[in-house]
Amino acid sequence: MEEFEEVPSSFKEGADFFVINSCGVLGKTERKIWKRIKELKKKGKKVILAGCLPLISPRLSEKLADGVIGPKDIFSVSEAARAVLSGKKMKIITKKGINKAKFCFLKVKEDDCSIIISVSEGCLGNCSYCAAKLARGDLKSFELKDILNKIKTALSLGFREIHLTGQDLACYGLDKGNFLLPKLLAEIVKLEGDFRVKVGMLEPYFLKRILKDLIPIFQNEKIYNFFHIPLQSGNDLILEKMRRKYKSKDFLEIATVLKKNFKDYLLATDIIVGFPGETEKAFESTLKIIRKTKPQVLNINRFSARPGTEAFNLKDLPDRIKKERSRLLNKLSEKIKIEKNKKYLGKEFKVLIVKKGKNNTFLARNEIAKAIVLPDNFVSDAKIGEFIKVRIFDYQPHYLIAI
Repeated sequence: MEEFEEVPSSFKEGADFFVINSCGVLGKTERKIWKRIKELKKKGKKVILAGCLPLISPRLSEKLADGVIGPKDIFSVSEAARAVLSGKKMKIITKKGINKAKFCFLKVKEDDCSIIISVSEGCLGNCSYCAAKLARGDLKSFELKDILNKIKTALSLGFREIHLTGQDLACYGLDKGNFLLPKLLAEIVKLEGDFRVKVGMLEPYFLKRILKDLIPIFQNEKIYNFFHIPLQSGNDLILEKMRRKYKSKDFLEIATVLKKNFKDYLLATDIIVGFPGETEKAFESTLKIIRKTKPQVLNINRFSARPGTEAFNLKDLPDRIKKERSRLLNKLSEKIKIEKNKKYLGKEFKVLIVKKGKNNTFLARNEIAKAIVLPDNFVSDAKIGEFIKVRIFDYQPHYLIAI
């Protein structure tokens, strides 16, 4: 939740209350949320704060917002809304399990065929820097049959791109005794219809144990060859301080397996810059792995000490060092993106038109979930959710351009 999505000013003025779904991973993001709440309150608006911050920063959450609901209480929004609109303060926090309610999909946006479906809550990690663990807790895998039913319902309503999400999809099912992601994906690809599935983050420690089972399933055209595998640091001493369960060689081995088994794939990874104790040599190890694996998506975050975490008490690095290392990584990432995108020139792809873009364009994705922009003069009769063939004739660092 790095940036807030802007909504029409007419909607802002006419709204009776606002619900802000918060993330507490980064201090910078938290400060933006507090600022937004204060702005809305000055305008006389009622604010309900949802997500992780009510558990990570409970005192300030309850002080600033009219109502707070925890990340497990999404179905209680209407209850909270009724309370705050009647002038009451409302706090709904469920710490164990999910606050269950009947759930259905309503396809209200005709200009987007994507939907997000969660497969689990929490994780099996214990990272020294992670505040999300304080809010989300240990792994709670949702029932496989329930996930499949949600996907079937979504497909029947016209959704064609399914985003499977969770804090770590690789360990899905382990709280029930088994790795269930391979089984879940195998059942999904059996469903009728032409659709695509984008699998969310896969932690290296658990991914290594199921990779051989996932490879043949990812080779099915219904699954994007997209792999979000967080590295965080290329230095093993830093990974140990982070309480990550894998070593840098595990990430490299996974990347090697992907390269051997897929003609093309999109690797996305995350890096934390300036973790306490990160020396120049340790940072160079990270640069070395990024140069070798060449991820097309590189999410860079400067270390942000979060209250309640083990790393909060570690000696922080100066901001100037974090900024410089972040700049170097961004520069390398841009170079990799341009190098990769240049190779797509002239190639043809079967793409799924996902949604409308800016200036009457459309956003589409190919088999690796690569973003492809379709100009307005090319697809005047294009429809969201359709598959078409296109040829790449230009590119920008973050997307391809087709004709």
